[in-house]
Parts: sequence; structure tokens; C-alpha cells
Amino acid sequence: MKKILIILTLFCSVTLLAQEQKTKAQVKIEELQAQKQTITQLEKEKLKEKVASINERLENEEISEEKAAELKKAAAEQHALNIENQYDLIDLNIELIKRNQTDSIAKNSYIDVGAILTDTKRMSAVDSIPSVLLAAPYVGLGINSVLNQAQDVYKDIGLYGVFGIRFTTIFSRKSPEFRLNYGLAAEFYSLSLKEDYVFADESNQSTVIESPINLEYSRFTMSTLILPVHIEYGKAKIDYSGNRAKYDFSTDWNYGIGGFVGTKLTSSQSFKYEDEGEDVTKSVQRPYNTDNFLYGLSAYAGYGPFKLNVRYNLNSIFKNSNANGNVLSVGVLLGY
Repeated sequence: MKKILIILTLFCSVTLLAQEQKTKAQVKIEELQAQKQTITQLEKEKLKEKVASINERLENEEISEEKAAELKKAAAEQHALNIENQYDLIDLNIELIKRNQTDSIAKNSYIDVGAILTDTKRMSAVDSIPSVLLAAPYVGLGINSVLNQAQDVYKDIGLYGVFGIRFTTIFSRKSPEFRLNYGLAAEFYSLSLKEDYVFADESNQSTVIESPINLEYSRFTMSTLILPVHIEYGKAKIDYSGNRAKYDFSTDWNYGIGGFVGTKLTSSQSFKYEDEGEDVTKSVQRPYNTDNFLYGLSAYAGYGPFKLNVRYNLNSIFKNSNANGNVLSVGVLLGY
């Protein structure tokens, strides 16, 4: 008797589960049938917008009446065909669900195929073509050091920061993993000098000399405007979650190699010392005979929006100085 009850319980559970799954399939079929009305409405709205635009062009005498009639006819045919094709997709999805609704392995995946067609928001995204041009702001922070020093006057570590806008162009929709990253950025970098060294700005060169007073710190700072350009490689997927489809690079590793060019904006040095028991801080802004044209090499690697960036200035800091050198920077970029 106990075994019979167990068997009956299992049979009832399986029966109820099958009914629930059949109900899920039937609900999806009903949603797909109802979506035909939504599709017709959406396409009519799109056609209405196009006709209004054509009428506006006609009123502004941009096109003739014959051309306007031709454009309206083409638009009507296009959206009528859109409705027909989407109806066909819905009918095919319904057939797919009906054919697989009793298959315990495949039924859920085939039912979910129809989800895109019953989600109006995703429909508009799927119907759109992702743009091959993207833009976003980015920031960065890191450290730098001076290589090839003409004279050992710089401390090992300095700081730099950057804020800019990044543009990405997809080379081909068939291969979106290859793209061009470029932009415009304002940055600063600060170099600390050892001991009591300071810069003396002379007519034809910037000379580093030893200060006659003890300094708590001595720092040289430059602000620049640069144009970074990189060839980037990394997997890309199309995101349909918004109102429009778009390429998404945030879910995998990305690698870039390239360089930059730019110009100096300002240069200054600041130092701090003690005078009669009081701390005195001074900052002096001068040209310091710095090289106004900047250029160099750059590379980065990272996951999603986070990148580790290495950059080397091929130009020297100064046009002529006994403290010349090339700046090497390592930092983290967010959003590039």
C-alpha cells in the first residue's frame, strides 16, 4: 500500500509538472500571437514619422511632389514588408515551441527564443544596428620616473594624472574585436628633485642648480594636452539591453598598442623651505625652456574599463638642460 502511494505521488508530481510546462509554452504562444498587434502598431508609428519628415522636406521645397510621393510609397512598402517578416518570425517561433514543448531537455530554451519578440524594448534594440563609433570619458592616475638622466637630480617616483574623452571606431562589423581607440586628454605630471636642487630659467637653457637654502621639497610640474591613438584588440559582444543595440567591450580582456602626440600647456616649479621658524611655499611658472611638442609610445592591457597603461616620452623634457631625460609613466586608466 505504501509503495502504491509513493508511485501515485510521483505520477501526480510528474503530471502536474508537465501541465505547468505546457502552460508555460501555451502562455508564450499567446504572448507571441498578441505581439502581432504590437508589431503592426510600432511599424505604423515609424511609417508615420517618416511621412511627417517627407512632408516637412516638401514644405521646405527640398524635394518635389513627385519625389515625395515616391519616398512615401517606398516607406510604406518597407514597413509593410517589416510587418510581414516579423509575422513570419512569430509563426516560426510558435511552430518551434509547439514542436518541442514536450521535450524535457529542449523545451525551455525553445520557449525562451520567443522572448525577444515579446519584449517590446528588446525588439527595438534587436531591430537597430549598433554604431561603429563610441565615446566615453576616462580618467587615469599613476607614477612616473625619468630615464636617461643627463644628471642624477630626480627622485625615483613622481606622479601623473589624466582626464579625457575616448572615441572608439570599429574597423568592421564582421570583426569588431579590432578597433581604433583615440581621444583628447588633459594631463599633468610632477617630478620631484633630489636634495636642494632647483631650476634656473636662462634664455637658452634650463639649468639645475643647488639652492643656497635647505628645502623641504622641490618639485617640477607640467600640464599638457595630448592625443592618444591605439590599435585595440579584444572580444566584443552586442548588448541588446537598452533602447538601441550597442557594442560592449566591458566583459573581456582588451589590449592596445600605439602612441601619442601633444603640446605643453604650462610648466612650473614649486618648493618649500623654512624661514625664521615659518614654512614658506613658493611656486614659479615659467617656460623653463621645455620642449613644447610631445610624442611617445604607449601600450595598455586590462579587463573591461580598467587598463594598466605604460607610456614612454620619446621627446626630452627640455630643449637644452643639464637635467634632461625621458619620462616613463605607469598608471591605471578607468574608462579608456
